[in-house]
Amino acid sequence: MTTATSDSDPDSDPAADTHPGVDEPTDRERIDAWLALADDETVRWHGRPRIQTVVPWLAVAVLGMAGIAVAVAVGWLSPLALGWLPVLSALPLWRYVRVARTAFVITDRRVAIRRGVLGVSVRAVALERTQNTTVTQGAIETVIDAGTVAVETASGSTLAFRSIDDPLVVRRVLERAATGDAVGEIPGTRAQWEAVRDEVRNWRVTIEDATDPCEDR
Repeated sequence: MTTATSDSDPDSDPAADTHPGVDEPTDRERIDAWLALADDETVRWHGRPRIQTVVPWLAVAVLGMAGIAVAVAVGWLSPLALGWLPVLSALPLWRYVRVARTAFVITDRRVAIRRGVLGVSVRAVALERTQNTTVTQGAIETVIDAGTVAVETASGSTLAFRSIDDPLVVRRVLERAATGDAVGEIPGTRAQWEAVRDEVRNWRVTIEDATDPCEDR
């Protein structure tokens, strides 16, 4: 992602005073900060869990706080129970931070997951050590095109991209990366296709010479 620039007056843009001349880091730079990408390593896909996974936690927090407030108001609970309100309000915030700091990456060499709120945990597995991939979608997830992609490794462990968008597409990207096929690219090098072109031309010339009626005269 790049930052769009404008020729307008910088006084009209508050960000121009706070971060003068600073470009927003690209997706590759963000990934490289925790995965240490090789210079010739290509990122095929990256994502994170859907932000909507915070909604159930938010609902629990709101209902819990409302229940405690009502119980204290009618005398069912001691006013000391109001001390739980900050704890409940922190639940969806904690979940949001977890989602925001979770990252899933597929490159042409490995699969990686970053997790952590206070600290960072990174797990990466080389593509040649990946085996089966499965997609799990519940009834609601099927409707909204979300789900979980699980990757089995040669050691028997599993890496899971949970609650991501377009899980079937992500599985195809992973499978093509594992087989060495570039997504969206024509297989083969330029030199190989030029060799095929030259060979076709030679066959065409040979066929035309063989069928030229002038040769029989």
